[in-house]
Amino acid sequence: MRQILLSLAWLAAVVVIAFGAAGIVAGMDAPATAGLHPWQTARDDVPANARLDAVAADLGAVSDQLDDLSTLARGALSALTANDPTTATAALAAGDVIVADIQRRSATIAVALADVPLIGTPAGAYRLGPAVRERHARLTAALAETRGLDGVWASLAGGSVAVTRLSTLLAAHDEAVLAAAKQGRGGEYAAALGILDDADAAIADGRRLRDQLARSIDVTTLDQWLDRSARYDVALRALYAALDESGGRVTTAVRRAATEERKAKDGLPPDTRGLVLIMAEIGRGGMNGAIIGIEQVRGELADALVESAASPGP
Repeated sequence: MRQILLSLAWLAAVVVIAFGAAGIVAGMDAPATAGLHPWQTARDDVPANARLDAVAADLGAVSDQLDDLSTLARGALSALTANDPTTATAALAAGDVIVADIQRRSATIAVALADVPLIGTPAGAYRLGPAVRERHARLTAALAETRGLDGVWASLAGGSVAVTRLSTLLAAHDEAVLAAAKQGRGGEYAAALGILDDADAAIADGRRLRDQLARSIDVTTLDQWLDRSARYDVALRALYAALDESGGRVTTAVRRAATEERKAKDGLPPDTRGLVLIMAEIGRGGMNGAIIGIEQVRGELADALVESAASPGP
């Protein structure tokens, strides 16, 4: 009986030892549970976090550049609305430089994120802590906010081109009419008629641009401006043609043409407020949308950076 009890005791001891050994082996084979034992991942977390610190600093610099870009975009729109293409062009040129630099920085940051040790590898799942892996994911999301910025800026620049082109055409028209009037006052009616051809060409180009703008903005004010200007050009041409035919003498045809010219002149806009309104309409139709897009990129990047700096839970 005593022998049987001793055998059972030895068997129980062997079973306990076997299970204990199995647990040790299992514990050795299983990867460290990241977050539960930070000391197990600290060795790899330190260099990974150093890389992520550099990425966060670079993204912070991009965020500062977006602040500058937003200021330039608003300045360009204000200048164009005020019919100041020189200032607008300077702002857009400065913005082009910033956008190009942001694109270059973003490409460099993407490479840096991809080069963080162990990220995206099976070993990284247990050799890096969850805080590091989550921070990497948040910085990657922050970088993604800069995608498409070049397209947004191109939209702004495209709107500015339309404004500048229209401003140039309207100015060319007015200059041609004034030059024709000067020739007319000097009795050079044939020369005046030739100069009015330039005014007609400017109106024709303006109408073609109007057709393009009509796809995105209300062109009612622009239509009125073009129609009134064209009506005056026709009346002025008729007056100079009558004077040229009469040799400068005041005939019935000349009097009739002069009356029509005065009526058409009275219908012209009294000042540049209509032009300012036209530019504002173009801004609302496209450039404002581009500025909003820049503000969205700016705000989303700032939010993503704040999230990436927050300490995630274990």
